[in-house]
Amino acid sequence: MDNKEFILQNILSSKYPYKWFANDKEELLHKELPIIPYPNKKYGEINKELELYNLEKQLFYGCYFILGKANNPIAKDNRICAPLFLFPAELEINEGLSFLRIDRSNYEINRYALQLLELQDDEVDKGDFLKELTRRLEAGNLIGIKSFLDRSTLNLDTEDLLLFPTVWNAAKIRKYLSKENFNDNIYKIVPAAGTALVEKSEASLRILNDLEKMAKHERFSENLEKLLNDKRDLLGSYQSIYKNRLNSEQYVALKNANKFSNSVIIGPPGTGKSYTINSIVVDALMNNNSVLVVSKTKQAVEVIREMLEDDFKLKDYLIHTSGFNYKVSLKSKIRKYLSGVSGRKRGVNLEKFDYLIRQLERLESEFEELIEQELRLSNLSFNDDLNLWQKWEKFYLSKISYKGEKLLPTFDKMNTVFNDLEKEISVFSRHKIASNITKSSIHYRKDISKFYDALDSSSFSVYKRILEDIDQSSVLKVFPVWLANLSDLNSILPLEENLFDLVLIDEATQCDIASALPAIFRAKRAVIIGDPNQLRHYSFVSRAQQIELQQQYNLPEDASLDYRNRSILDLYLSKIQDQHQITFLREHFRSTPSLVEFSNQKFYNGQLEVLKSTPDHINENQLDYFEVDGTRNERGVNTREAEFIIERLKAIVTKYKGSDKKPSLGIISPFNSQVIYIKNLIRDTFDINEIKKYKLFCDTPYNFQGSEREIIFLSFCVCNESHHSAFIHLNKPEVFNVAITRARSYQAIVTSVELSKLNQNSLLFEYLNFIKNFDHESSRIEEHDSFQREVVSFLEKKDFKKIECGYPVAGCILDILITNGSKNYFIDLIGYPGSFEKAFSLERYKTLARIGIRCFPLHYSFWKRKPHIAQRSLLSFVKN
Repeated sequence: MDNKEFILQNILSSKYPYKWFANDKEELLHKELPIIPYPNKKYGEINKELELYNLEKQLFYGCYFILGKANNPIAKDNRICAPLFLFPAELEINEGLSFLRIDRSNYEINRYALQLLELQDDEVDKGDFLKELTRRLEAGNLIGIKSFLDRSTLNLDTEDLLLFPTVWNAAKIRKYLSKENFNDNIYKIVPAAGTALVEKSEASLRILNDLEKMAKHERFSENLEKLLNDKRDLLGSYQSIYKNRLNSEQYVALKNANKFSNSVIIGPPGTGKSYTINSIVVDALMNNNSVLVVSKTKQAVEVIREMLEDDFKLKDYLIHTSGFNYKVSLKSKIRKYLSGVSGRKRGVNLEKFDYLIRQLERLESEFEELIEQELRLSNLSFNDDLNLWQKWEKFYLSKISYKGEKLLPTFDKMNTVFNDLEKEISVFSRHKIASNITKSSIHYRKDISKFYDALDSSSFSVYKRILEDIDQSSVLKVFPVWLANLSDLNSILPLEENLFDLVLIDEATQCDIASALPAIFRAKRAVIIGDPNQLRHYSFVSRAQQIELQQQYNLPEDASLDYRNRSILDLYLSKIQDQHQITFLREHFRSTPSLVEFSNQKFYNGQLEVLKSTPDHINENQLDYFEVDGTRNERGVNTREAEFIIERLKAIVTKYKGSDKKPSLGIISPFNSQVIYIKNLIRDTFDINEIKKYKLFCDTPYNFQGSEREIIFLSFCVCNESHHSAFIHLNKPEVFNVAITRARSYQAIVTSVELSKLNQNSLLFEYLNFIKNFDHESSRIEEHDSFQREVVSFLEKKDFKKIECGYPVAGCILDILITNGSKNYFIDLIGYPGSFEKAFSLERYKTLARIGIRCFPLHYSFWKRKPHIAQRSLLSFVKN
């Protein structure tokens, strides 16, 4: 189990009353002695604490201490005395003397100490740094750690490590920390060793507690059994009323959530992943299902909560356990329920809703039949070599059964019913969910009342005891949606197999396998959502620990069980048997082609269909590239780039000063030292109101994943003289992909490196070269057929100026695209041989409508047979 929340800032603090420091030499690691004398006067008290609190506390032996001062004006004690390495320790008594023993293989990295370090590559990019650090530690190369830290860090004085195994004692450490003057963000690492009795991470304990209970079951839950043992997974077919609100891939993902015990959604940046998750949640509630939505990060859960509350109006039915003081909010909701305080229940008009669905299905079928007939007639009309039967068929279609006049009216009726259904779905969904819950609540008042008592209890132990006496499924009938962090599940929900009907794990690339398993155990069906091309989880578990556990439990050498390097998404992708269980979301809603096309081609094989690619999007300036001739100094900061960005931010704030609508602003740098420097400049330049109004956010890609801003400034920081390790870091695909895909409407790239000096195989070179040469127009079709020319000529005579032919939008080539004012109109030419002969699918029409492009199917036979009616209809359409 990863102890990622293991944080130890100051071992000198009064929080650790039983601390002890070695006085002369370090022997347990340096000499690899199995045991050493332990002359701690508080030995007896430590032993008693360990006996009484063996689940909550653990004795650790720390080595290599980082010293300094924290910049926290409200803290009484700002001293930093943080061991980098921590080894589980045991006490022994032999002939009346106390001794200390450690477990060298099962060590921890102190996360607090790690967070202090500014790495040459990036402080938060723990993966490669941790691997190299742990490799040296496991090899016993303690002296080599000094040279590694020298190469890897920017803010750490390692000189005293040369004294090892001679150690600094407690008095020397205290004397050093009593100095008045300490440089901000500069630390000293010293050879010191000692013990402290430390409280275990609550989050890790909770997850471990769930895992231990799961192990006692001696079998997997049903969905995990199917996943890990290659069993057939199909549960049955499924249809949903949300079909018309989702694109084809999103709808497949929704159906998969109901058809399979296990399914996966791959959601590249800006592809409507959160909207898809929320649609799956609401659809489940419509079917009286309970849903658990979890993630490793609070930010991911918060995005889902906002959409469920604001867009789907489900605030009364969801429990957001990651929020501040969630129990107070939950108790308030339960009090209202127990008191009968609720809105007046409205009946669900199922007949009207069913009528609209049947109407839409009938009109869509009729429209597709008319299109098929038009294409068949076109095929016969432009063929000079017809046999007798084909001549008769042509005569029949064109003279006797011609229905060309019906196509446009049918399309108009279809759109009207579709729009009515869209309005009705939102109301119907809310009323249906409310109706389901009202019916359920009649039967479950007793358990809800007990649940309130549990929440109102004064201690966690009482809360857990009452919770065990509650049928939790009754609570879920009244409050069917729960949103939580993976680490919190044990403290809020019992470990009960199949408690929920459905669990969704968001940002699954960042979720380790162990933390995710208890969530999956609690549900009948699981949907795992993530993107292998974005940032991954990092593990504090050493390779030696993993191998030892693998051997201890006789586990096979299965790459999918590589906990250190694989996330829960990786596990699912490796184990799912049926490709139909995996959905790739391809429609990109966030950005315009210039902002996302590089990522599309480089990381997604050109599969993303960019919806914001109409002429008004293309003609705007969305991507700029500035060379500012800065240098990255020894602290990893490029002051010129930072100051350039601040000046641009000031100009934006001035421009929008009197405007009600202000753009959100973001600054990204792959290097934490640059981020810290820019944050300080922001603090000194802008007041708190400006920071809030513009949602001004500056961070590394690691903390920007899952976020977006209207305007992004990207500081690459490196210069021509930068060390090659800096280029290695920013050219990591997952870091690069996240960094360049956060902007919605404008992105400014700020660099200090000459393009000619870059490795031409690097991502940075490819991206900057892409910016210089990008041309959206290259994918348009230049061919013009006579039908297209006739229509364009007619429109030009009517004084329409902005007409595009063969224009690329959302992975499609639009036959004719007209911009009139702020509106866009698509004319789908049907039935004339050539590139534009076929009609678009109904799903494509709906996609274009979602991005504000109105569609007009114009069939060739109608244009020729009834030119005046066709032209009048077309003019009415583009002027509307």
